[in-house]
Amino acid sequence: MKGGASINSFHFEKTDNNVIITDVRYRMSLPIIRSLGRAGKSIICTEPESTSEKAAIGAYSKYAKALLKTPPPSEEEAFIKSLEEISGGTKPVLMPVGIDSLLTVCARQDAVSKFARIAVPTIEDITLANDKASLLRHAEELGIPCPRTTSLADGEAIEALAELLEFPVVIKYREGELLHLGAEERYAIAYDKPGFIEIYTRMHSMQEKPIVQEYVTGGGWGVSAVFDKNHNPLKVFCHKRLREYPISGGPSSLCESVWDESLVQYAVKLLRSLNWVGVAMVEFKGTPGNFKLMEINPRFWGSLALAPLSGCDIAAALFDAASGVTSAGEPKPDYILGKKMRFFFQDAMSVLAGRKRTPASLRSSIKAFLSLFDLRIRGGVCSASDPKPGLRYLMNVIGKAGK
Repeated sequence: MKGGASINSFHFEKTDNNVIITDVRYRMSLPIIRSLGRAGKSIICTEPESTSEKAAIGAYSKYAKALLKTPPPSEEEAFIKSLEEISGGTKPVLMPVGIDSLLTVCARQDAVSKFARIAVPTIEDITLANDKASLLRHAEELGIPCPRTTSLADGEAIEALAELLEFPVVIKYREGELLHLGAEERYAIAYDKPGFIEIYTRMHSMQEKPIVQEYVTGGGWGVSAVFDKNHNPLKVFCHKRLREYPISGGPSSLCESVWDESLVQYAVKLLRSLNWVGVAMVEFKGTPGNFKLMEINPRFWGSLALAPLSGCDIAAALFDAASGVTSAGEPKPDYILGKKMRFFFQDAMSVLAGRKRTPASLRSSIKAFLSLFDLRIRGGVCSASDPKPGLRYLMNVIGKAGK
């Protein structure tokens, strides 16, 4: 890794193939770096100054030219200025990965677009997408199926709200990611009134008026897309979760590429109505023919690696969108269906937790365990052709487990 360097220690060549990728500590940065690197792009990775180099797994890729440190996105002026210095006058494509970087770039588009090519939504559109209560009201007006949802009214007591509910219910922060919580920490399930009152009171103190939804059964499905600057889809990809960890509703540990026309139509309709630009993942839950909208993830999503493994190059589409390429037609499934991807450690924990929650026969338990070693299923981090990020990731996971 060419890491920890100062901004002045590396300079882009004068070319249209330059890319800046922020927040490469997140594992979804890896498929972006690898896809663009294989396409011959010149890539600089950035991280806030407080991030350790060991955490920045994306910068260990053979395709990363350098890891440069910047001020945190919360220091807007300094952050934007550092990105401009990194650009070196070459106007690279800028891809913000983390939500804080993305929100800052969205809010400062006028300044950023002077030195970089970007495809991001307006700050107003991403704010609406991030607020689950506002988003669901908007989606219902479009005729998109949504779970029954309520929240605490002005002046209403939490105990009074509890009297109106049919349990179980799911309680979600309106904008959980802004609290810098893990995916599994942004919601809770309440099975009775006392439990609801305790959970809602705690979450309300963290972020006012969390939403309360009916508990929707079924699997998790995602429709991911890249929209051009005319608000039309350049690329669309669908996946479903086969296992997740935590098993009560965490991120995918095992997922599969699929295509569901009704979900695609819902997602495209919703994102078009928001005048979307750039990348997003629209999440649904349920069963075929009976899906309900859960949320929009307005950035690169955790299981992004499945897309390029299936032949759907989201990173290349975003590069094109930032460079002014526009859509030539309606979305279609132009990738391999039935392709599977896993995060091994999380999937192993999911299998173990699932066996504990639901006692099963010895035969089914052995089948679930052996599925962890199915060589047809690719990993979301490790790569034989680009091994260093995977090794660094494994060392980081083992180091955390040993603490």
